[in-house]
Amino acid sequence: MPILTYHHIGMCPPEERDHSGLWVAPENFEQQLAWLRAKGFVGLRVSELARVLREGRSVPTRWVVITFDDGWRDNYTTAWPLLQRYSFPATIFVTTAKLREGLPSDSGNDMMSLAEMLELVANGIEIGSHTRSHPKLTRLSDESAHDEIAGSREDLAKMLGEPPVSFAYPYGAFSRRIEKIVREAGYLAAVSTIRDNRVRSDQIYHLPRVMVMGSTTLSRFAYMFSIAYHAVHSWKNLRRWRGGR
Repeated sequence: MPILTYHHIGMCPPEERDHSGLWVAPENFEQQLAWLRAKGFVGLRVSELARVLREGRSVPTRWVVITFDDGWRDNYTTAWPLLQRYSFPATIFVTTAKLREGLPSDSGNDMMSLAEMLELVANGIEIGSHTRSHPKLTRLSDESAHDEIAGSREDLAKMLGEPPVSFAYPYGAFSRRIEKIVREAGYLAAVSTIRDNRVRSDQIYHLPRVMVMGSTTLSRFAYMFSIAYHAVHSWKNLRRWRGGR
């Protein structure tokens, strides 16, 4: 079963049309949640899945992990009420240096605030790290990558009262070197942008995800859960799983 990834839940504004794929309309998101609920899927957070994989425990036959990247405010204003309505948890990976301090801007593209993030945590949403400034980590030195990876964990520990245990690679850029830094920073798991709807314990620091786009129809969404999707992407990812990254 998959780890889903979203960015925005909302209508794409004109100035963001070059990134329109990252905007999922609220009605489409609600249809997807309703489909998951009707099919009997159980929602997990990334930290819960990581602990299951580490301990070799079984998970429900139908499980799903819903994640959001970056920490946009519409995750709080639009996605969260729908998640509550359908009783699904989620993991939101935030870029700590981009969290909003003041009032939201008029553009609607702003990030959530610390207060909003704390409200989400108090209501069962998991916060994970997405670095401090969202760089391509593979282009950084070890020292700079450590500052982004471990530093963002320290930032969130101060904000939330405890450090996050899950991490998401900006742009999906990772390598064995970067994985090592993530592991040594204390994270239990990290998610990638590699496509697959099945996960294994040996992928704990580059867990595959399925990206839901603005153009994803409900039939396409259902296909993302199928064994056919897994077969296609397992074949595509074979070289990478064998250590070619």
